[in-house]
Amino acid sequence: EWQPFPKRWYNEGLLVTNTILKDDSQQDQSQQQNGDQSGTSTQGQSSRSQGRRGGGGGDDREGFLMHPTRGRIPTYIFYKKHNVHMYFEKETGSWVRMPIGWELHHNMVKSLVDQVEEAVPTWGDRHDILSLLRACNYDPDECISIYMHLQKDAWMKAPKTAKEGQAMEEEEHIISDLEKKIRDLEIQLQKERTTRQEMERNLEVQMTKYSELEAEAKEWEAQLSAATGGRPMSARPISRMHKAGKGPPTKGGKPVPMQPVGEQVNPDDILDLNANAKELRKAHARLKVDVERYMGDLKHIMAQVGPTVKQLKASEKSSASEIEEVRALYRKEAIQRKLLYNQLQELRGNIRVFCRVRKDDRSESCIKLPSDQDIVCTHPQQGKKIFSFDKVFDINSTQEAIFEDTKPIITSCADGYNVCLLAYGQTGSGKTFTMMGPESNPGINIRAMKELFKVCEERVETMSYNLTVSLVEIYNETIQDLLTSDVKTLELRTAGNKVSIPGLIEYPIKNVKDVQTVMELGDKNRHVASTKMNSTSSRSHLVLMLSVEGHDKVTSAISKGTLVLCDLAGSERISKTEAEGQRLIEAAAINKSLSALGQVFTALRSSQLHVPYRNSKLTQILQPSLGGDAKACLFVNVSPDVYNFSETVSTLAFGSNARQVALGQAKQNISKSK
Repeated sequence: EWQPFPKRWYNEGLLVTNTILKDDSQQDQSQQQNGDQSGTSTQGQSSRSQGRRGGGGGDDREGFLMHPTRGRIPTYIFYKKHNVHMYFEKETGSWVRMPIGWELHHNMVKSLVDQVEEAVPTWGDRHDILSLLRACNYDPDECISIYMHLQKDAWMKAPKTAKEGQAMEEEEHIISDLEKKIRDLEIQLQKERTTRQEMERNLEVQMTKYSELEAEAKEWEAQLSAATGGRPMSARPISRMHKAGKGPPTKGGKPVPMQPVGEQVNPDDILDLNANAKELRKAHARLKVDVERYMGDLKHIMAQVGPTVKQLKASEKSSASEIEEVRALYRKEAIQRKLLYNQLQELRGNIRVFCRVRKDDRSESCIKLPSDQDIVCTHPQQGKKIFSFDKVFDINSTQEAIFEDTKPIITSCADGYNVCLLAYGQTGSGKTFTMMGPESNPGINIRAMKELFKVCEERVETMSYNLTVSLVEIYNETIQDLLTSDVKTLELRTAGNKVSIPGLIEYPIKNVKDVQTVMELGDKNRHVASTKMNSTSSRSHLVLMLSVEGHDKVTSAISKGTLVLCDLAGSERISKTEAEGQRLIEAAAINKSLSALGQVFTALRSSQLHVPYRNSKLTQILQPSLGGDAKACLFVNVSPDVYNFSETVSTLAFGSNARQVALGQAKQNISKSK
C-alpha cells in the first residue's frame, strides 16, 4: 500500500524526482506546492536546483582557475553528501548551521583540529584548518593529505596581518599585470618572428636569383672576352693608322705590301667572331630585359600572395582556437564519461560482497542456496541463519564466472580510482584458490591483470600508461617485501589517507607474463605452515599493489590509480587448529588483524567520524582502499562442512556487515602534468 512521503523528511535534504519541469511557471508552481508542505525548506531547495541548472544553458559547475604558477586549472563543482554541524535554536525551534567561531570551541571539533595541527605543525591557522575539515567532511586524514599535497603553494600561506594581506593582493595585481604584459610581448614577439622568417625567405629567394644572374653574366663576359681579346695587330683597321699620322709604307711612290706579324689569322674566323659578339650583346640585352620583367612579375606575385598569407595566418589562429575548443570538449566528455561510469558502479555499490562456497564432498553440507543472492546455514542445535550478498556462487561456479562480476570495477582503476579486491574466510575455505588459483585455472589476480592490460591497450590512441607492481606480506604485524631474498621489516608511513612504504621494491611491468614472474617470486618467499585444519595454511596476509599512472595525450592530464589484491590469512579457532608455539603466535596476530578489519567495517557502516585504521598494519595498508577514496570488492569464502558451522556463520556475518558499508563517493586521482 502506498504511503505519503513523511513531511519531516523534506527538511533532511533535496528531494529529486523523475518529473521534468518544462517551463519556469511549472517549476515555480511545483516549488510552491513543496513549500506548502515543507515550510522553510523551499528556499534552500530552489537555490540548490537553480545552482545545478545554471543560467546560460551550459554547465555552470564547470570553470577554470588562473593560478600564478600552475597556469589555467580546470575546475568542476561536484555534488556530494556532507556532514553538517548544526546547533538547536530554542527561539525558532530549528537547527541552524554552526559558525566556525563557535565550532572551534566544540570538544569533538577541537580534537580534530588538534589532530591536524599535530600532524602539520607549520599550519597554524585553526580557522583555515576547520574550513578544510568541513570541505573534507570532517575527515582529518583527507584534510592532512590535501594540505601536504599543496603545502608549498603560495595561496595556502595565509597572511598573518591585514598589511600582509593587502601586500599579497597588491603582489597578485602586479603579477597579473606583468603576466598580461608578458602575454602581449609574447604575441608581439611571435609576430616579429613570423615577419622576420618571411623576410629571410624572400631574401634567400632574391639571393638565389642574384647568384644565378651573376653567374650567367660572368659566363657571357668570359665568352665575349674570349671572342674579342685575341684579335692580332694585323687586323687593325687602316683608318686607325691614318688617324695616328702614319701612312702606309711606300717604295718609289708605290705602296709596299705589309708583311703579317706573328701567326696569320683567317679572315673568315674574324667575321664569325664578330657575328658571335653581336649575338652575345643581343642575348645580354634580352637577358637584362627578362630579369627586369621577372622581378616585376615577382613583385606582383608577392602583392597577390600577401593577403593569402595573412588569411592563412588568421586561419591558423582560428584552427588553434578550434583545436583548443575541441580539447576542452574532449576533456569535458572524458570527465562526464568517467563520472557516469563511476555513478553506475556506485549504484551497484562502492563495496560489493560476493560469497563463494567451497566444494567438499567428504562431509555433510550445512549450506543451501535458495537464490543467487541468499545463503542459508542450518545446524541441528543452533538453528537456521540467513544472509544476503550481491551474489552467491555455489560449489560448481568457475573462476571465469566469479571474475565476470568483478570485471567492471577494473576499468575504474584505469580511470584513476583506487580499486581493492580481497578474500576473507576461515583457514582452508579456498581464499588462495579464488585469488591466485593454479597456472592452468588462474584466479582473480591474473584475470584482473589481463583485464587491466586490455583496457590500457584499447586506449592507446589517447592514453599512455606506466604500470608498476609490488608484493608484500603482513606477518606477525610486520611488513615484509616478498620481491627480495633479504628478510627485513619495512616501515609504514601515513600522511593523512596516503600510505607509503620506504624501501619497497616496485617492478615495472609490460604484460601479464611479467606479473606472473613477480607473483611466482613472491609465492616462494611467503610464510606457510601446516595446521590441523590446512596442510598449507597461509600464515600472513598477502597484498599485491599495482600502480597505474595514465597520461592523457590530448589534455596532458595525469591519472593515478592503484589496484590492490589482498589474500587474507584464514581466521582460526585455536581449539580446532591445535596451534602451539610459533603457530599460536601467528594465529593470534592473524586474528587480531582480522578483528581490526572488522572494526573498520563497523565504523564505516555506522558513519563514525573516527575510523580505527591504526589498530593494525593490515588496516593501515588498506586505508587508501577503504577510506572513501576507492571501490572495493570482498569475497567471503566458506566451507559447507557442518563441523565448521560456527566459523561459516562468523564469516558470513562479517561479509554481511561489510556489504552495509557505504564508502562514500569514490574520488578520482587526476592532476595536470607540469
